[in-house]
Amino acid sequence: MSHKICVDPDFFDLELYAVYHIIYDYIKEEAWNVVWKAGEIVLNEISGELGLDKVDDPFTALKKLADWLKKVGYIEDIGVEKVGEDIVEYKMLRPIIERCAKRLIKEGRVPPHISTALMFALLDKYGYKAEMIGDPVFQDDGYVIEKWRLFKK
Repeated sequence: MSHKICVDPDFFDLELYAVYHIIYDYIKEEAWNVVWKAGEIVLNEISGELGLDKVDDPFTALKKLADWLKKVGYIEDIGVEKVGEDIVEYKMLRPIIERCAKRLIKEGRVPPHISTALMFALLDKYGYKAEMIGDPVFQDDGYVIEKWRLFKK
């Protein structure tokens, strides 16, 4: 009988902290290029499996991607919604990388932004450039909230 291997969230969080800590030590702010490129690579790997290439509306595609992130255990709950003409609010409940991201940001380093990078790469395919407005807000209830500004390319 086979056993599905699941990575312990604390281990995953610690490993990502270590990787992004050292990336920043070596290349400083260029670490953002690692974040965004990782999102592009992962998106290219999963697009076919999720049928994202067959979705016409970018927000429908974002919701499909959000559902997948929840299904694979990256996050407990997730929401992406347009809250203004060019503003998007992204809510994550207890993302698996919350502690490492919070710690890296506090240290002035570049955090992984795994799901954000995926979503930005997806928006790019629809002709949008997205940019984060400030740092993520880490709430006491476990939610992490980001705001993004969208620009048509």
